[in-house]
Amino acid sequence: MTLLAPAVSDLLHVDPALLLVDLNVRHDARLDADFKASVAEHGVLVPVVVVRTHEDRLRVRFGHRRTLAAVEVGRPTVPVVVVADETTDDAATVERLVTQWAENEHRTGLTTAERADVIGQLSAFGVSPTQIARRTRATKTEVTAALAVHRSELARAATARYKFLDLTQAAVVAEFDADTEAVKALVLAAREGRFDHVAQRLRDDRREAAARSGLADQLREQGVRVIDRPASGDTAAELHRLADDEGTRLTAATHECCPGHAAYIGQEHGWVIVDADGQPLGEASDGDGEDEVDLDDEDDPEDGGEAPRREWSSWAAPRWVCTDPAAHGHTDTWAATSSGNSGRVPADQLTDDEREAARVARRDVIESNKAWGSAQTVRREWLRDLACRKTAPKGTAGFLAASLAVDADLLADVGGNHLAADLLGIETGSYGRSAELARLVAAAVDARALLLALVQVLAAYEARADRNDWRHLRPATGRYLTHLQALGYTLADVEHRACGHDPAPTTDSDQDD
Repeated sequence: MTLLAPAVSDLLHVDPALLLVDLNVRHDARLDADFKASVAEHGVLVPVVVVRTHEDRLRVRFGHRRTLAAVEVGRPTVPVVVVADETTDDAATVERLVTQWAENEHRTGLTTAERADVIGQLSAFGVSPTQIARRTRATKTEVTAALAVHRSELARAATARYKFLDLTQAAVVAEFDADTEAVKALVLAAREGRFDHVAQRLRDDRREAAARSGLADQLREQGVRVIDRPASGDTAAELHRLADDEGTRLTAATHECCPGHAAYIGQEHGWVIVDADGQPLGEASDGDGEDEVDLDDEDDPEDGGEAPRREWSSWAAPRWVCTDPAAHGHTDTWAATSSGNSGRVPADQLTDDEREAARVARRDVIESNKAWGSAQTVRREWLRDLACRKTAPKGTAGFLAASLAVDADLLADVGGNHLAADLLGIETGSYGRSAELARLVAAAVDARALLLALVQVLAAYEARADRNDWRHLRPATGRYLTHLQALGYTLADVEHRACGHDPAPTTDSDQDD
């Protein structure tokens, strides 16, 4: 078929199906869904460059992907620029290969900062987030993140300077833009691949600080003096170790009239009962507590109710003290038992180096336990993404076989089944068992069933993993975390320790930037 020659210039509008696309350095056009959708909606925005053959056909020189996408989505015409007649000698072929290499090799997409700026400008013109997502082919998550970045001057500056930040990471930077130290930590973590763990720890620390501040304000409103946690050597002592002049143990109620009555904000740890949405209902019951939640009092599974579950948690709590027990006539009941056969050396008998070592060890326990809680949040979110896959990752069969061989007792964990349903986003069921999970497995094809088996086994390991595993290593937890790492999960430092490894080294260079 002979094409019409241009009337005035070498710009044509041609049916893309008539163009020859046989000579290209690309082996695969890689037509992704977003690109085809863009061509379907907007057409081919950049003209295709062609040469005219001896048979009066047009052969594409630059723009093979645009042409093939236009054919697939049914565009009637594409803009075409005819640059020359085709020549077939060796020199012309060399020129074609070199120029096609250059044309494909030196393409650069928009940076994170540029994408955020475009989306921010569209929003300023009144385009809704939903319309922005549709028109730009960005996901709603990306649009939400870009708008958060656009509203933060610090986040915009960070994305312009640090090209490795993606939109999701830049949005987290915006979340902490009032805390420059947090922003430094986030940028460093993004460069080193630990971003999710650092971000979660910062969120947890911020939440804890807010809870502690709120509790301190409540105490002050009640007329309670709030002090910092007493350091070693301070005169203040906690009430649980003090007695009055008659030998009766002091409590917050019996001590409140003492001039030394005060409190500092500490942390309580323990098992709490949470509902299906993860909201705390109370402390775990041992049958004696008046205000505790008894698992047996909850909805009967036969009535369709969903039983609560226990989770280890921490919360801010007041620690009641007397600022000067000796001056106010109180007796330290621990003084007589602080030495003797307890095996523990009193603090005043330790050397400065021993005291410092004990302080460092205690701080390590506190910080590492907090880090484990933050890592668990990141890890379970990663497991939820894994559970959304259609097929199991490579290495699944071997891991499942090994798990059956060495950790079969763990796989019967009821909590694991309950957690597996939660990771898959289905009804968790009562008392740890999910009928919906059983139905999901029964209806799955083999490839999907293998993934569901993996999720259930990983959930059993996850349910058994404990915050003490970084101190008291358990082979099962090490095998579990090592396999997650092989699947692409980035271990936190505390998780490296649970595997018996030294934490991944951090880079201090350019930290001040």
